[in-house]
Amino acid sequence: MQAASLVAGKIVREGRRSELRLQPGQTVRAHKLILENLEWLGRGGNGSVYRMIITSGHLRGLIVAVKFLEILEAEDRIQRFEKEIELLQGADHPHIIEVLDTGGYSAYGRQFPFFVMEYQPRNLARELEAHPRGLHPDVVLPLCLQITSALVYLHSRNIIHRDLKPANVLFDGANLKVADFGIADLADRSGLRVIQTPEGEKVGPHFYMSPEQWHWWKNPNKAARPGPPSDIFQVGLIMYGMLTGFNPNTVYEWKDDCQPPPSKKLRDMDGSLVNDLVGIVREMVEVTPGSRPTAEKLQDRLLVVFRAYSSHFSALYGVRPGREF
Repeated sequence: MQAASLVAGKIVREGRRSELRLQPGQTVRAHKLILENLEWLGRGGNGSVYRMIITSGHLRGLIVAVKFLEILEAEDRIQRFEKEIELLQGADHPHIIEVLDTGGYSAYGRQFPFFVMEYQPRNLARELEAHPRGLHPDVVLPLCLQITSALVYLHSRNIIHRDLKPANVLFDGANLKVADFGIADLADRSGLRVIQTPEGEKVGPHFYMSPEQWHWWKNPNKAARPGPPSDIFQVGLIMYGMLTGFNPNTVYEWKDDCQPPPSKKLRDMDGSLVNDLVGIVREMVEVTPGSRPTAEKLQDRLLVVFRAYSSHFSALYGVRPGREF
């Protein structure tokens, strides 16, 4: 381990990765903001995320998340990181994570790019782990409308997320925000995750991968590039998971095409609201991309369901259908 310093940080080199380790209380300067590090939150395929507090300007005292790129030798990773910043800075939607500032942290003559974003302590994956039988339908429908609203916004701007899964949906107990645009509209082999093996990093599919993503991953030269319907498929699995705590997709089945697709596995459930939602989800996870609804049609259908139960939700939340979504 070698000591590095803009302000007492440390860098650990492991192969192609330089792991930046910031200490609690350490100061980091972005373009507009000055931040103080509170704690390290975790590390992903490209770098680390820290929880920090803004110590300057009109946002002083605000807790934020700061994402650093650590793999600086791979040009595709740098481009992906820059693309994520570009997409998030251009987004203006209540259910898409907001970028507050950007910067570069200097250490050992290297610049570690980072961006500052709003902080939410939980994500949907943790929420589903805490509720293994799923969330109550009264909670699920408003959340489905929120994530669908974000999807309509993205697709209207020709942005395809390609990596929608519970871990990439932040949740504060009432509202969702879509995050992690690292492979949105960029990665050639989308829907992949980085796996650490004894031989180094390898990529593999995750269980929210659409059938077309699987075929693209297996043979990118022949398979069609995943489009907006791939996002619909992934959101369908998220919605079903919120209702049941269960993901009906087993991504490895796509290699043989011999197992029933998720749309055939969705069982009927008690309760008319749940049945209405599962009927929509069944169409979202059809194998054929063209059989899935667009984001706008999905939003319309969910609003129809919401309005059908308007008196029920008004009593619960005191809202008019569609006003908040």
